[in-house]
Parts: sequence; C-alpha cells; structure tokens
Amino acid sequence: MRIFALLLAGTLVTSAARAATPAADEALDLAKKAIALRSVKGPGNQTPQVAALYKAALVAGGFADKDVEIVPVDDTAYLIGTWPGSDPKLKPLVISGHMDVVEAKPADWQRDPFTAVVENGYLYGRGATDMKLDGTIAIAALNDLRRTGYKPKRTIIIEFSGDEETAMKTSALIAERLKNAELVLNIDGGGGVLDETTGKSIYWSWNGAETTSAVFRMSFTHLARNSALSRLVTARDVLYLVLEQG
Repeated sequence: MRIFALLLAGTLVTSAARAATPAADEALDLAKKAIALRSVKGPGNQTPQVAALYKAALVAGGFADKDVEIVPVDDTAYLIGTWPGSDPKLKPLVISGHMDVVEAKPADWQRDPFTAVVENGYLYGRGATDMKLDGTIAIAALNDLRRTGYKPKRTIIIEFSGDEETAMKTSALIAERLKNAELVLNIDGGGGVLDETTGKSIYWSWNGAETTSAVFRMSFTHLARNSALSRLVTARDVLYLVLEQG
C-alpha cells in the first residue's frame, strides 16, 4: 500500500513554518546528508552508508541499537528497525521504503545531483522525491512520536531496502522476514498538493494495489528528471491516529 505520504500529513507544515518544527528540521537535515551519498548500484555504491546514517538517526531518536539491524547484501544493504509494542499478540505494522536511487550523470543536471540544494522552498537533488526525503520524514515522524511519549501497542517496524531501483534482491529478503506483518505502509508513493500561500493541503492522494513486475528496454536523450525536485513540506497526527486505531 503506497499511502504513507498521506499518513504523514498531520505533522507536515510549509517551509515557512519549518523552523518551528523540530521533526521537519530533522527530516530536512537527514535528507540533505542522504542525498549527498551516491547510493547507486555498482562500484562505489554508498547505500550501506545511507543505512548507517538512518540507523544513527533512529538510535538517537530512541531506538535501541540492537533493534536496528543493517544487513549487507552484495554491494548494498538493507535496514530493519524495530520499535517493540506493548502487546506481543498483535502482528507488527511495517513502514517500508528504500535507500537506493537511479543513476544520475552530472552532465544531465543543472546542479550536482548528489549535492542537496534548497532554493525558494524546494529541495533539489537525486532522491529528493524518490525517496530520500520521504524516508527521512518517516524517520523523523517516528522520532517525534517518541519525543511526545507515545507508547505503541503494536510493534512498529521501519525497513529500507537497498536495491529497489534494480534487482530488488533485498526487497525479497525483507518480504520473507516480515511476511507475518498485519499491514505494510509503503512510503514510496502517494502525496498531495499544498496551497503555495497558506500551506494548507488542497488534496492528498494514495495508491493501493498489489505490485507486479514487467521489463521494458527504453532509451532517452533528454535530461534526467527522476527525483529531481520535491516541495519542502514537513508531520505525525494522522500517523498517530493510524497507530492508535491499528
């Protein structure tokens, strides 16, 4: 289910109000650091470093070090972080994302794709949309829940695969490990539109479907656009309601 962007809407605010929102500051700072890491399949793949960055943020936010596992796989890695709930009889809620990005050649970009830049309330860089900002918002939202003293009844698991854009080997390994979950929320999807003046939401959308696969061979000569631009928004109340009612 690709609906987590909607679930985070309760904590999200416009960039104008971002300075007053610790979770938003945390998400943006973490996203900038993640974008700077070239998590692309092949030589020099820095996805394991993204995993280490995310683990450090989760542990700083209150996760036990032993509850955040990084598993190396070939040239990449995946991460599973567990926030134990008070009722072990309840199946866990899984928050799902990925850390890798599509290759980006600097010659095709106006800016260095692996240097995060904020201009006029927009975040530029490879992964700004798909999906390093999404991932860091999820981490910041969970850390924000911990700061407010929230105690989940159901165990919450946050996981990030390391090759979603390519072989999806880590995705298969994670799926096998977490197949007993009650619900999986895929943060790599959904979204919405904010009013540029007021920051209020105009609409929010999500996608719900089973994922299948297909293989196509395509070639492009124009500039790369994937994940180049993301409107800076910042969130938790809706996530809180989902957890409470889950």
